[in-house]
Parts: sequence; structure tokens; C-alpha cells
Amino acid sequence: MRTLSKSLIFLPCLALVALATPLATRAQCVTGEMTSELLTEGPRAGLYKYTLSIAWDTPQGLSHVTLDCGFENCPTEACATEWFFDEPAGHGYGGSPDECEFVFDGYFNCEGDPSIGVDQPIIKWDAVDSDTCQADNMGSAVLCFYTHVGPVMHQVPIVIVKNGKEVCTGEIAGACPLPCATPVENMTWGTIKLEFRD
Repeated sequence: MRTLSKSLIFLPCLALVALATPLATRAQCVTGEMTSELLTEGPRAGLYKYTLSIAWDTPQGLSHVTLDCGFENCPTEACATEWFFDEPAGHGYGGSPDECEFVFDGYFNCEGDPSIGVDQPIIKWDAVDSDTCQADNMGSAVLCFYTHVGPVMHQVPIVIVKNGKEVCTGEIAGACPLPCATPVENMTWGTIKLEFRD
């Protein structure tokens, strides 16, 4: 009887934990790469064009795509930087029905993306559903943005996608723009001396 009563107490605790975490996180569900190009001609000459090419496989239709470039390391500089987007800001392929094509709206959000629990600055693209096409659980997209900030090597882009109540990620190839010095490990002189002690 005592074992049964402990189990009955424990089950409601599990239920509370489940209610406290409404977004289920899956393993990597996004693959792709991000490239950059310094434009020398046209209305956006002098800016870097970043092109994010991704493919996803999620349980439900895609809601939006979030790009995490590590702006939490310098939120003030990131928010003060100009970010530009085309209209539409991207094109998706493999929508429903019949693998139709759809578009994305893009923007920089200094406040983050509360729908996935991210509170640092991010770049986000919303899939635009229409009467003729909606983003599906499998598909691909080419998404773009522009900025005067060049790519920072070793600053690996992380793509977060939301589908229904689920969130999953993908660490992709390429480099992000980061409008501040890259963070370095904080080491005191004492720590450095220990590294070279015989």
C-alpha cells in the first residue's frame, strides 16, 4: 500500500512537469547551409547578402524558421545594426497540396521569439499560408537577408523550426554575421599561470 501511495503522488508531479513545458523539443530536423556574398552592384551594393538554404522533416507543417547567430553575445550591437529583407524574404518548396510553392516574410526581432522560448535577438521567417498552398512537414526553402556585417568564421548558424507545438533544431554549415568581437573564454591571470605550471 505504501508503494502504491508513493506512485499516486509521483504521477501528478509528472503531469505538472509536462504542463510546464508545452513545447516538445526534438533532435536535429533541419539540414542545410548559409552562404554570404558582398554585393558590388544594384540597390543593395555594399551589403552582404546571406542566403540560407534548408530542408526540414517535422511531425507537422512548418510554422516558422528562426536563425540563431549568437546575438546574445552582443544584443545591443545586433539591435543597432540594420537588417534588410526582400518581399517576399524567401521561397519554400514541397507545400501542401501537390508540393506547391509558398513564400516567407522575414524580419529581425530584437526581443527574440517567445513562441520557442528564445529571448535574445534573432532573425525570423514566417511561412505565409494561402488558400492554395501551405508549408508541409517536409520541404525546403531558400531564405535571404542583407546587412553590412560580414561573416564571422566559426560562428556556426543554428536554425530552429517550429511546427505545431514542437520545436527542433539543426546546426548547419556556413558562418553568421556577428556585429561585435567574437567572445573569448574568460580566464584570469591565475588560471593562465596554472596552464603553464610544470
